[in-house]
Parts: sequence; C-alpha cells; structure tokens
Amino acid sequence: HESYIYLIKNKLIDFEKEIAAVSTQEQRDALSKSAEEHEEWMYDEGYDADLETYTNKYNELSAPGEKMFSRMKEVGARDEAVTEMNKKLEKVAALMKKWETTMPQVTEEERADIISKADDVKKWITEKVEAQAAADPSTDPVFTSSEVPLQTTELQAAISKLSRRPKPAPKKEEKKEEKKNETDTESGESGTEEKEDDSSEESKEEPKEEEEEDAAPSEDKEGEEL
Repeated sequence: HESYIYLIKNKLIDFEKEIAAVSTQEQRDALSKSAEEHEEWMYDEGYDADLETYTNKYNELSAPGEKMFSRMKEVGARDEAVTEMNKKLEKVAALMKKWETTMPQVTEEERADIISKADDVKKWITEKVEAQAAADPSTDPVFTSSEVPLQTTELQAAISKLSRRPKPAPKKEEKKEEKKNETDTESGESGTEEKEDDSSEESKEEPKEEEEEDAAPSEDKEGEEL
C-alpha cells in the first residue's frame, strides 16, 4: 500500500505530460488527493487495520490510478500494435500473390477468401483508429493493443490450413506416357548398339572422328529427355 502511494506521486510528476494527455485536471487532482489521504490513514487508523481493510483501501486507491496509467501506456502500445498488424497484412497479400505460382493446389477462390478476411481486419483497424481519435482520451479507450492481434485468429487459421495442403499427385496418363518414352528410348539405344557392332566388323580401321559423330545423336536425345 505504501509503495503504491509513492508510485502514484512519482508518476504524476515524472510523466506529467503523458498523463495530462489522457486525463483531466480534475482526475489528476482527485488521484493526488486520494494518495495523500491514504498515506495519512496508513500512519493513523491504518496502523492497526486488518488485512481485509488494507485490501479494500488499496483497491480504492489503485482503481482510478490504474485506469489513468493504463490509458497512458495504451497510447503508444496501440500505435505499435496497429503498425505491426498492417505489416502482417501486407505479408499476407504478398503470400497470396506468391501462391499463384507456388501453390497450384490452392484455388483462386480460396486465395480470394484469404484476401477478403485480411480486408475485414483492415476495415476493423481503420474504424477503431478513427473512433479512438474522435473519443475523449480521458475515458476508457475504444480498443486496446491486446485486441489487435486477436483480429487475425480466423485469418491465420485459414492460411495455416491451406499451407499444409499437399501438391496434387501426377496424373496416371502422364506416368504412362513417361514409361512409353523410356521403353522407346531403350529400344532405340539397343538398335543403335547392334548397328554399331555390325559397322565395326565391316570396317575396324575407320577414323575415331566418325565414331564420335555416331555417338553424338544419342547424347543429344538423352539431354532432351532430361
């Protein structure tokens, strides 16, 4: 109790400008007076007070103080939370653009749904920021920094689900075509080898340049298959 009394006195001095931005003069005077009265009570009637009485007196003092200090803290915290959220939404838009080529298993309609959810979050932020700017800063805030990240819960769940979707397996027709090409290639190579054996028996003394020329078409064909 005593430490909180001094906390109030110090904050009213150390953060005078910041607190003035979120409170009225009447609120600050009332809090300062309450701290003085509680300090006097603590060294007088409160000297022999029981725990329950101390607790009630502490709550009586801390309630208005915490509201004021929380409003002061939220000014910067809200701005930071909104900035971070806008960055996150930009990343979502970029991810959906990337998925057009890297995630063919995610349909255009599904990507559009993600973008729609992100737009809903942007709309919520815009409305809350505008409402907060128009509100009386000495009253409870329109929204708090802790509420901002919660707006993407549904959005994040949808993205996470889609990101785990496996790519479609190759079609059976494509596999059959690949197997047919491999069979044709093997047959061609076998025929080439038999032809080369016959040629080598008829003319064993042919120049090496001609042998290299015979081998070249086989290498080109293999490169096309790869």
